[in-house]
Amino acid sequence: MQLSRREMIRQTARAVAGVGVGWLATDRAHAAGTGEAREAGAGRAAAGIARDTAVTAALQLPDAEITSAYAKAVTQNVLAAVDPKVFFGYWSVCADREGFGRGNTYPSLDGHQMSDALLWLGEVEVVKANWDYVRSFQKPNGRLPLAILPGAREVYGQPVEANGGFYTHWVPGDPLRALGSTTYVQNADVLFRFTQDLSWLRTNLSSVNLAGEFLASLTTSEGLVQGGGYYVEMPSRLEFDGVAQCHAADAFRRLAALNQVVGDTHSARRYASLAARITNCFRRRFWTGRHFAEYLHPEHGVIDRHGLTDANWAALALGIANPRQVARLWPELRDEPGFRFGGIPTAIATRPETYDDWEFTLPQSFSGANRRHDLAAMGRVWHLEAWARARQGDGEGLAETLCRVGRLGRENGYSWRERYYPPDGLAAGPNTYCEYPANLIRVVNRFLLGVEFQLEGTLVIAPTVPARYWQAGFGHTLIWRGRKLSFHFEADAMRGTFTGAGPQHLGVRLKGRNDNLWATVGERTHRPRVRSGVILVELLPSPEPCAFAVWRKTRA
Repeated sequence: MQLSRREMIRQTARAVAGVGVGWLATDRAHAAGTGEAREAGAGRAAAGIARDTAVTAALQLPDAEITSAYAKAVTQNVLAAVDPKVFFGYWSVCADREGFGRGNTYPSLDGHQMSDALLWLGEVEVVKANWDYVRSFQKPNGRLPLAILPGAREVYGQPVEANGGFYTHWVPGDPLRALGSTTYVQNADVLFRFTQDLSWLRTNLSSVNLAGEFLASLTTSEGLVQGGGYYVEMPSRLEFDGVAQCHAADAFRRLAALNQVVGDTHSARRYASLAARITNCFRRRFWTGRHFAEYLHPEHGVIDRHGLTDANWAALALGIANPRQVARLWPELRDEPGFRFGGIPTAIATRPETYDDWEFTLPQSFSGANRRHDLAAMGRVWHLEAWARARQGDGEGLAETLCRVGRLGRENGYSWRERYYPPDGLAAGPNTYCEYPANLIRVVNRFLLGVEFQLEGTLVIAPTVPARYWQAGFGHTLIWRGRKLSFHFEADAMRGTFTGAGPQHLGVRLKGRNDNLWATVGERTHRPRVRSGVILVELLPSPEPCAFAVWRKTRA
């Protein structure tokens, strides 16, 4: 049925009326860089403002398990971990602010997961302040600390530097060597995408490039990235972890793009070349004919005897596998139950019982009860799985993992643990660890809803959702850079409202074929352009919510 322009505008207003925006009513980014923004951010974090109802209203999905978990991930976990009493820009990795040490900072893996989640929640100034703190610990060779432990002297015999920086891992072989540089690049990338702050990028890019140079120093002439386990130390995965290869290639791609933004084509070419070298080497050296090997050991060679591993999720998620490899690998991964320990996503390997003792290079001083503590399901692996499912267009599988993680949180009062062990998902680690909730926020926004802030400023919304979502309808509200956009999808349309001082390029992907498409912005209806399957619309500046819609005309 063909709708009149006026009726389309009325339906647009009705569709977004229920999408709550109160939890982010302040356009925080509009005051970016001001003392007022920092004070307001500190006040919000200190007050611990409850936003459960408003967050649930803002995110509209047919799965209540996901919307409830999202609300609690935001209010009870990620925002609760922000602690300005330590310093403005500080957050703990646990919602109780005590787990893994109050005042300690873990800038590598946790730092990126939390930074990204907080950016989705509008906490730009908090993330920038944390960036400045971490940057102050960067060494002249570009290396960044695994942890910042004020007052500590050593960890299992490995010294902590006088400033609190902990750079060399206590596990012999120094795993996690590649982690700090890659996550630093990832943080720079998301910070610029959310803020479009070119001045910030120009100021900080030399530091980001320095981190890239440290990562380059770990890369052999063939294209193998050293550093042992990317985000695990037990097993230590010495010396070439498949996950590390994929993340390093992705980091160099992002670094090349950031240098292109500021016009440094020489650096952009260098980092793009490194990304290509690592990618080609990984495709050649790690591919077994059916899937990717877990890691390469200097003495034992190709290690591929622990079933399917997270290296395969990484290869799909980060776009490292070539089309032929994807076609062979995806059917093996998609429904593999071995990645669930007690039903919990996602394990690092489907046959954890097959690891040998030599794969755990622990120091004699290690006193922990579990010498194999990374043979578990963890949020960092789940994020890779979710990313891979989004790339493959697997909305059903993506929503299913979100429901599993949501149920896991609900059964524990919406707190998550760090690890869940085989075979039944026995929980371990601090009870309020923020990895799963931070990644839940990231997965919902970036993968399920398909929200992407592109480097040149375009906002793309291209959902990967189950078919039933299109029938039931779903939507959300985004606030960034003094802009506010509420949107609602249904079978053949996306409707919304936009408020902002400047224009906004918007890209939208609807379900089905891109034919007979129309768009309305304010009072104007027109035929939109389509590029690479994305419908392009120009939203006009508006001090008040301005209705827009993108839809497919259907014939009666």
